[in-house]
Amino acid sequence: MSKPGKFIKATELSISAQSAIKLPTGTSGQRPATPVNGQIRYNTSDAVVEMYTSGAWVTIAKVGLVSIVKDTFTGDGSTVAYTASQSIADEQDVIVHVGNVHQNPGVAYTVSGTTITFTSPPPDTHTIIVQHGYNSTGA
Repeated sequence: MSKPGKFIKATELSISAQSAIKLPTGTSGQRPATPVNGQIRYNTSDAVVEMYTSGAWVTIAKVGLVSIVKDTFTGDGSTVAYTASQSIADEQDVIVHVGNVHQNPGVAYTVSGTTITFTSPPPDTHTIIVQHGYNSTGA
């Protein structure tokens, strides 16, 4: 006989089409004290399903479509800051091209809220294309 809270080895889990698995739930402050890779839980603070991997809790992306947004600007040779149509959480969540040349995040530009700041002004008349909305955790 197994003890509550312990795993039973060599056991299969069978779920019918009209049932579900209830994940452990709790706030961010109620995460396991010594987590191990592969643990999954529902975080009630952030309203997301999360998984522990490589030393950190990460959000498991929702399945679905994301809305990619394209903002277009024209460089004038002096302006370094441009305003995107919506807030960008991280420079890794955006793709930027200036004059059809890909720009490296954190090197050629940074983001803060809706502001994209280039390390040097895009050349005069060059088209700046900013695509964002790739972060699927909000899908």
